[in-house]
Amino acid sequence: MTDKHSEQQFVSRIREALDQSAEQLAPGVRSRLSRMRHEAAALHAERQVPRKSWRWAAGLVAASAVAVLMLMLPINRPAEKTPLAVIDDMEILASSDPLEIYEDMEFYSWLSDLENDVQNS
Repeated sequence: MTDKHSEQQFVSRIREALDQSAEQLAPGVRSRLSRMRHEAAALHAERQVPRKSWRWAAGLVAASAVAVLMLMLPINRPAEKTPLAVIDDMEILASSDPLEIYEDMEFYSWLSDLENDVQNS
């Protein structure tokens, strides 16, 4: 706590000494120093703007690159399985049974279930 307090006292004394010496300057010199101080502050502010916009641009480019990579890189997806309907159609076409049998497939399935129920009873 004492180090901070002594540092604040030191800064305070320096500020007072500089203010007193500035008051002793000629008015033209004070005006010129003030104008130079404002120009330096404005120049510093102008230099800060492009840096901030550059950071935003860099961030935007990086985010875009990540998005493109995510879209372009293949994702390990399981291979699509052949739907059962396609397999059933292939079996129907490859069999030697007449196509009329397959038109009444629901009837034959019901008949098979009925026979199974009768046998189990």
